[in-house]
Amino acid sequence: MRRLMRDPRFVLLFFGQAVNMFGDRALLVVLAIWVKELTGSDSLAGVTFVLLSLPSLLAPVTGLLVDRFPRRATLIVNDVIAALLVLSLLLVQDQGDLWIVFAVTFGYGLSNQIFNAARGGLVHSMVPAEMLGDANGLFGSLSQGLRIIGPLLGTGVFVATGLGAVAVLDAATFAVSVVVLLLLRGTPDLTRSRERAPRLLKAELMAGVRHLVTHQELRGAVVAVGLALGAAGLINTAMFAAVDEGLHRPTAFIGVIAAFQGAGSIAGGLITGRLIRRYGEQRTAAIGFAFSAAGLALVIPTSVVGMCLAGVLVGVSIPVFMVATTTLVQRRTEGELQGRALTAMDALIDIPFVSSLAVGSFVIQFVPFRFVYAFSAVAFTAVAVFVLASRRKETAVAR
Repeated sequence: MRRLMRDPRFVLLFFGQAVNMFGDRALLVVLAIWVKELTGSDSLAGVTFVLLSLPSLLAPVTGLLVDRFPRRATLIVNDVIAALLVLSLLLVQDQGDLWIVFAVTFGYGLSNQIFNAARGGLVHSMVPAEMLGDANGLFGSLSQGLRIIGPLLGTGVFVATGLGAVAVLDAATFAVSVVVLLLLRGTPDLTRSRERAPRLLKAELMAGVRHLVTHQELRGAVVAVGLALGAAGLINTAMFAAVDEGLHRPTAFIGVIAAFQGAGSIAGGLITGRLIRRYGEQRTAAIGFAFSAAGLALVIPTSVVGMCLAGVLVGVSIPVFMVATTTLVQRRTEGELQGRALTAMDALIDIPFVSSLAVGSFVIQFVPFRFVYAFSAVAFTAVAVFVLASRRKETAVAR
């Protein structure tokens, strides 16, 4: 990690992405809170999470886009478009403008798909292979760790001045990111030459999915994360009920829990690289799943202390299992396929996630939130056992 932070190009990239993701964290939680307060519906609040994840189904297209153009240029264009998109939230006045929020949320999700793949490809070209885990851990820690400041500031600005001010703040962070990326001239940046044969387009679009599905180790890792997120998706809607019905607190208290989750994520991201070097990607992912199971179980008794501690444990877990899986995919994938492999991974794990978000938005009307948390805790435990069993099987076959 010290070696990474001595690289001025990486430090500059890290700073720009930190500002960018800070704006994301300030806005994304506010979108769901605003929909909840505007409509009074937990289900409609949950729809925002569905719309954020739905663009992952376009992974073949976004992945090929990232692999066909320079990653730095792709990030710049993506940031400019995203800034203009969030500024359209200034047009929202009342419940009749809810469609604008939903449209922006979907577009924001698409922007995040391109952002994650392009940054992953850029980092892969900038960082030595043995340091990928540390680099991904730093970004994972940053992404989740900004939950400490982002949601609290975003919620505070929203309560004080409304949704428009949060949108302007987020647009400003995109502008800073663009400036930083423009300063990164000369950074190693892999591109993929254009294929001129039209008949190859379908094969090129599906290359990332095919790579993950046919590679036994990657297939098992992606299936594990998909199953885990399938259970986690139920929580995104249930947490509104947990705060409202369980803690009897206002919806904005979710921002406080998110801050505790961010604190855990800082620790999780910082230790992930070390865990990967010691235990390997698969066992590190299993450790992350186990932390999630423990955190979700703590919500069942429903106390303020338990919910905050649960936020810390879940926060630790997310960068651990996500970074471990992302690093494994990067290390087992050639440079010119990075964009499609990473977007394919996002798509394959988001399909069960989006499905469970939709299911969660429906079942929370009939099923007590404690049952939802209990089911998800058991599911994460089962996934951790599955990953460890799969690894032992692969090791035995290799011998």
